[in-house]
Amino acid sequence: MPATRHPGPAEPYHVLVADDEPQILVLFKELLAPDEDFDLLPRGASQGAPAAPTPRYAVTACRQGEEAVEAVREGLRTGRRYALAFLDVRMPPGRGGLWAAGEMRRLDPYVQIVIMTAFSDIDAEEMARRVPPADRLLYQQKPFHPQEVRQFAASLCSKWNSERDFLTLQTRLESIVAERTRELAESNERLTREIRERERVAELIAGAKREWEGTFDSVQDLVVIIDKEMMLKRLNMAMAHRLGLSPREVVGRPASFVFDLPGSDGELSKRLATLTDGRFHSLELAVPRLHGEFLITASPIYLSEDEPLGTVFVAHDVTERKVLEKKLRQSQKMEAIGTLAGGIAHDFNNILGIVMGFSEMILDGAGGDETLLRRMEHILQACRRGKELVLQILTFSRQTEEEVSTLRLSPLVRETLKLIRATLPHSVAIEERIHAGPDTVMAEPAQIQQIVMNLCANAAHAMRETGGILTVTLDVVRLPGPAFQAAGLAPGEYARLEVHDTGHGIPKDILDRIFDPFFTTKKPGEGTGMGLSVVHGIVRKYRGEVKVKSAPGFGTAFEVFLPLSQIAARPAEDESQGAPGGRGRILYVDDEESLAEIGAELLAGLGFQVTPRTDSQQALELFRADPAAFDAVVTDQTMPGMSGTDLSREILAIRPDMPIILVTGFSESLSKERAKALGIREFLLKPVLRKDLAEAVSRAMAGLDG
Repeated sequence: MPATRHPGPAEPYHVLVADDEPQILVLFKELLAPDEDFDLLPRGASQGAPAAPTPRYAVTACRQGEEAVEAVREGLRTGRRYALAFLDVRMPPGRGGLWAAGEMRRLDPYVQIVIMTAFSDIDAEEMARRVPPADRLLYQQKPFHPQEVRQFAASLCSKWNSERDFLTLQTRLESIVAERTRELAESNERLTREIRERERVAELIAGAKREWEGTFDSVQDLVVIIDKEMMLKRLNMAMAHRLGLSPREVVGRPASFVFDLPGSDGELSKRLATLTDGRFHSLELAVPRLHGEFLITASPIYLSEDEPLGTVFVAHDVTERKVLEKKLRQSQKMEAIGTLAGGIAHDFNNILGIVMGFSEMILDGAGGDETLLRRMEHILQACRRGKELVLQILTFSRQTEEEVSTLRLSPLVRETLKLIRATLPHSVAIEERIHAGPDTVMAEPAQIQQIVMNLCANAAHAMRETGGILTVTLDVVRLPGPAFQAAGLAPGEYARLEVHDTGHGIPKDILDRIFDPFFTTKKPGEGTGMGLSVVHGIVRKYRGEVKVKSAPGFGTAFEVFLPLSQIAARPAEDESQGAPGGRGRILYVDDEESLAEIGAELLAGLGFQVTPRTDSQQALELFRADPAAFDAVVTDQTMPGMSGTDLSREILAIRPDMPIILVTGFSESLSKERAKALGIREFLLKPVLRKDLAEAVSRAMAGLDG
């Protein structure tokens, strides 16, 4: 048993009581540690003989098993050990006494434990098995007599004290026996040791040296020993391998040889020199000479109490951890952008819906006014552009993985360049060289956009001071070919995306490192060093390759090769076709009054009878009053009081065969698949053109899948 304070006459035994009933806790305190002027149950000492000294107790009351275990842990930490613990078996809602007893026994094997319960189904043998040893565990059935508690406390505390005294005595006896035995053994072998002492010591020193060297060189962290003059005294094999030199080539050199790049001012080694003050230090540093970021610890070496002879530096490589931390921060930023984009998309799509809807109605009434028709077509074209822009922002900021599909690169590159153009300074011009021809690849649109945006952002940064021309070329090449070579790629046709700038170029000595994660020549705050690394990872994911050509003063050209797909991309829809007409009674629900008005007029103009409502609850009451009065329902998703999915669920509960078309500006939690699973036949994203709305209504009423 570890040493602890011995309870004397003035010091009480520490007793722990754990029970979920407050009255039990109060009773134990009154029984074991009553106030001086009040004793709930007098101990009944006889008047004839003087009373034996009554043990004193300090009682700690707990209501839960977890609280009791924490009290034992705190007692061990402060040196005030508990001699005895009374534990109730069941203490809802927390852990019970058996669990607490097991934890206490693990923390302090010598504490005496009494398990209390009012239940008769507790197996004493099972308790002894779960909380060994059995001689330090007793079982007490409730209700109990107060004198039993006092007798338990007195007996078990005395037993605890006796065990502690016994262990102390046993330890002292074992120590004395060991000391006497050692002295006899030393006396018997003194002559032999004196004869063999030099040989044995020499062998031990040699063995210790070999063992130390083996241990030193087996450490995977980078270790160097530096003396007071900042000269290298020793290094392990991990450090030697990182430097690409043998230890003999490094020992005796200044510390700057290990920590500073050739030609630098030695700033890093000067900083490390401040850690050789005889104290223990640790800090995280990027060490370009060692190609990574490290947690460096400095520990002084003492052979006496004088000043240290040197310092041991241990560098633990944390580069991968730093990469993951920065990726996590970037992921959290993208998640925040996605959330913000979703909120903006919902409101902006509603605005676009109003503009597009009224524009289509104006077109219907324009007649032969060519000027008005031309102007309204421009407005609708701008609205479609805004709709596509919102979808691009949502796609780019979405955190979920998209499915890889066939897509054409040229429309996607053009759209991305439109996004980039607004962010470039006026001194940087964009020149597009997108050639006609097959350019279908298997990829995710958002990741293709990320490739274009990252490469263009780097190019623009290289021309931010002097200006220049950013040339983006997209064509198809066959590899291997006379003009293009890409080692590691299978022969075949590839889409080639080239981003060329007229900036300052990339120095030759860092050209091989530009794709390393977090490598950047930008100032703090201008970039993370992840742009080219992300591009490289995406391209390799699609079995492509990235090449770079650059020279200082002549600009930089990045070439991305992606294998062409033999599967044709999905053709674009023909927007010139008119909206199909129809017949039927439509309930149109949208909390935006303008959108409800537009939807009703657009469908009415196609031959439908439309009843618009701006309150989803009122719409439900209208439908419930006469379910046969409507042939289809068109509803917005995001509405106060009752959402579109909730309204659809109520309507389908009344009439399961009702065709429902759900329209939403943006919903992160609702997808087309989930809407189908709810029984909704069509799912449209705002803003909705008349043609799309009419086709969705016709399909839903015909029972066709959209």
